[in-house]
Amino acid sequence: MSYAQFGLIQATDFNTFVGGNPTTTANTLNATWATGGGTAGYGQTAVANVAVGNTVIATGQWNALVSNTASAASHQGSTITSVTAPTSGGTVTYLSAIPTNLQTVYGNRLNAATQGSTTSNTATFGSTWSAALTFTHTATFANGDAARYFFNAGGQIKMTVSHPAGTGINLLLNNLASNVGTVVQSAPTSGTVSIVGTSYAGIQKVGGGGNSPTVDSTKGYYGMTTSNATVFTQTASTGPSGYLGTFIRFIAKSNGTQGSNGDTGSVITIYTVWDEVPDGLSASSGSATTMTLSLPESTNIANSWGAITLAGTVTGS
Repeated sequence: MSYAQFGLIQATDFNTFVGGNPTTTANTLNATWATGGGTAGYGQTAVANVAVGNTVIATGQWNALVSNTASAASHQGSTITSVTAPTSGGTVTYLSAIPTNLQTVYGNRLNAATQGSTTSNTATFGSTWSAALTFTHTATFANGDAARYFFNAGGQIKMTVSHPAGTGINLLLNNLASNVGTVVQSAPTSGTVSIVGTSYAGIQKVGGGGNSPTVDSTKGYYGMTTSNATVFTQTASTGPSGYLGTFIRFIAKSNGTQGSNGDTGSVITIYTVWDEVPDGLSASSGSATTMTLSLPESTNIANSWGAITLAGTVTGS
């Protein structure tokens, strides 16, 4: 019989709750918890199915279903109904909260209540310049699934820029860099996710000021392709007359799908273009761009995204 009040818990009932692995079936534990596919999956150890006709072990399979659902909810900051797993020798009973909890953690799968540590790379142009600079930053994951797990678990890429204080064009660039604030890339292509209590689109400016930038919010991790996409442009709001067309722009791409579980790439490249418009005024050395990774937390879930290599270079004149 199906999972219902006063019914026996059958292997098929249990398997319906946990799903296979990999699976993209909505509202199953393994879709959210294990390999999943696309925007679902934290890369944790899958809960195995029970052979049809076998007993669902209270302290084994059922406990894993209950405890991993609770860990996923804690990671997300989701509110679910508390479920106490039975003790050894106990009876696995009907609990209406089980399917409801699974639906909640699946629906909130891209949220994260907290994050872990950060790691960053800063590239600095060491000479004066009067035309344009192009910074190239890359974040390289072990494979496509590692990148998926990073973003699915609430990892983010954050871009910041800076320029020394001064007068004239240097004051313009200093103010422009400050006005850019922090440009954040998260997972989604549409809608928003909640990360540490803040709502984020795929690309979003945080802080800063100045003119309203042009932002392509659809270019989160799952919106990237191998083609360069301009995701953010901000122009100067103060400075020498005739130079307010000067801008800082972020352009993003990936190396394309690498695996079979719905990733969009294992190498993320972000170009940062500083363009003096028109060319001609001498900007001082010290223009800098930083790529920072905010890593997912690893208290409620284990690190499944592995080591990530950051690199940054700059060219220009």
